[in-house]
Amino acid sequence: MSFRACWLLLFCFMAGWPSARAESTLPAPDIHAQIDAAPARGLFYAVHRGTRTAYLFGTIHVGRPDFFPLERRATEALADSSTLAVELDATQAETMRAAMRRHALLPDGETLGARLSPALRTRLAAQLDALGMPQRSIRAYKPWMAALTLTLAGVQQSGFDGAYATDGYLIGLARGLHKPVVELESADEQLGLFDTLPRTDQTAFLDEALRSLENGKLADDTRALVSAWLAGDARALERLAAVSLDENPRSGPWMQQKLFVERNYRMAERIERLLADGQSPFVAVGALHLVGPNGLPALLAARGYRVVNLYPASRTTKETR
Repeated sequence: MSFRACWLLLFCFMAGWPSARAESTLPAPDIHAQIDAAPARGLFYAVHRGTRTAYLFGTIHVGRPDFFPLERRATEALADSSTLAVELDATQAETMRAAMRRHALLPDGETLGARLSPALRTRLAAQLDALGMPQRSIRAYKPWMAALTLTLAGVQQSGFDGAYATDGYLIGLARGLHKPVVELESADEQLGLFDTLPRTDQTAFLDEALRSLENGKLADDTRALVSAWLAGDARALERLAAVSLDENPRSGPWMQQKLFVERNYRMAERIERLLADGQSPFVAVGALHLVGPNGLPALLAARGYRVVNLYPASRTTKETR
């Protein structure tokens, strides 16, 4: 599995992980000027059928404090919606911990090091030291979980933190507005996907994550994705995902099917159920779920909904530092 595949997995699944943080209070009154001055970030669509409207907002699962607040159209759309629908609710810590125990941890008595070659153990130890992480912090993790943990730590070292995920910000805002928060997926559904990876692929996943930290590629790829999100550049986001899939013919088809096609179809069905139940949901999911022919806007349009892009299509990516 190539590093770009590792990176793509991270940005598809980080929502709801224990690092995410949701602020639980409404913005102070003086935030209104900041909301008015905020640029459009991410992807934003309205989905109409009859008298019902849903909103689709493409988030990013890492960020910085200066990414907030979101601009007024998105903020008011959430305020006007009946429900916030997210991939996972990051504030349900015990649910996440239980899913981690079921899917991400090795059986009792086994250690990560015992599954790795001496050379890989040495490289792993070096990167843990470089990231300031104790060796014991991942000794019970399966290789795929160790890879994602290291990648997240590397992203944080680059200046982007899961604590400032857009999803967490929206969850906090919804709670402040006394709106229910519902999940489109479960922690077991997300984390359970990784257990379908063969052990050899899990180890290769860890190897490539280490290589990305060693050669600095992680920082470059992270900046590219964040820049595309900040610009609302759907084409750039789609290209980044396509490169990640195409450069690895072995794992690419698995990722395309499991990460995007199957998950997006399930999420589209659950959005339809919310609308059928009389809800007007504000749906916040990773921006990569909103691009391409299998993205949620395309899937819902194919099911007869009128889908309107609420952000200009002409924005292009500028480099983020």
